[in-house]
Amino acid sequence: MVKEINKGLKLKILPNGSMVEVLEQNMGNARFIWNNLLGMYFNLYLLFNFHGYPLYPNIRNFNAMLKMLKQENAFLYEGESTSQQQVFRDLNKAFTKFFKEGAGYPRFKSKKNPKQSFRIQKNGNNIRITNRRIRLAKLGYVHYRTSTEYKKLLKTSKINNVTIKRENGKYYAIVNITTTVEELEKTGKSIGIDLGLKNLATLSNGQEITNLDLKREDKMIQKYQKKLSRQKYMSKNYQKTLKKYYKWTNRKNNKIQNAYHQLSKYLITQYDIIAMENLNIKGMFKNKKWAPKLQKISLYKLLNMIKYKAEWYGKTFIQVNRFYPSTKTCNTCGYKNKNITLKTRQWTCPICKTKHHRDINAAKNILNESIKQNNLIKKRIKI
Repeated sequence: MVKEINKGLKLKILPNGSMVEVLEQNMGNARFIWNNLLGMYFNLYLLFNFHGYPLYPNIRNFNAMLKMLKQENAFLYEGESTSQQQVFRDLNKAFTKFFKEGAGYPRFKSKKNPKQSFRIQKNGNNIRITNRRIRLAKLGYVHYRTSTEYKKLLKTSKINNVTIKRENGKYYAIVNITTTVEELEKTGKSIGIDLGLKNLATLSNGQEITNLDLKREDKMIQKYQKKLSRQKYMSKNYQKTLKKYYKWTNRKNNKIQNAYHQLSKYLITQYDIIAMENLNIKGMFKNKKWAPKLQKISLYKLLNMIKYKAEWYGKTFIQVNRFYPSTKTCNTCGYKNKNITLKTRQWTCPICKTKHHRDINAAKNILNESIKQNNLIKKRIKI
């Protein structure tokens, strides 16, 4: 079965000096608009709320605010227009998540953040892509590098938008396309996965996937972080050290990205049902002991990859409730051992005498619970 999906293709672009100025100007415009609209809305909200009229954000209001902002700041007319309109759409989404989904309040954007971006929406011929160059409105043709597979997709797929991004000293164009993929063949197999800090993942079949060895990368990143803290900001020596810092940061990120893509592809190919816990990763970061380890392994990135690939290729991804006692429950008889602590690695069930490995037992319970959830969903659909 063929399915239509949206996919992001990351291209490394190579702008010259004058192009870099235009890119930085558009990034600055996007940041300027975001911060000003956020400040304007906050002041208006306080004013309306004081008189008993709550002001909720919407696209129409933000569009009006942008027009006012452009009249007061003529330099905004020199920038790419669709990227400026995209800013208030993104801000409106952020407020929707805040009011309806309980997400954090939108924050102001800093110029010092090494990650800066703006998004250009496809509008007529404002975006064109050839075999070696990408043409963007207000910028012209820019050389890019990518794989042969991506070049084929760019030729045969519909382009929706392009996000220009500066990350760790390099520029990228993330091209959002609409393409088709074929669903993978069914294998009839299911797997439960218990994510952890000691091991990246433990599978219900007993397989343990260890964390990546990033000691060298972390050591070099820490070394150059210390060096940067002692140097004058944006001096020549600071910029030289910054390039070395970016080099090791990119190496670490690429290593994680590559390993997680391989692992997620393996799981999606081998299994029809993939079950995991619905972890509260943000809450886990509040633990001072766990936060540094969680930051290194990027659990959310792995979880997200498995989730969207399962949706693409016709596999079932199920998340078990985070409060389900997968570690404390015996997967054989269902007995709940309340004496299990974080230090307990192995335990024996007092009822059925089954010896359990902490993480393998949890993975098996996650799989069993996910199968129950899946069966309930199928029954509801039939009803």
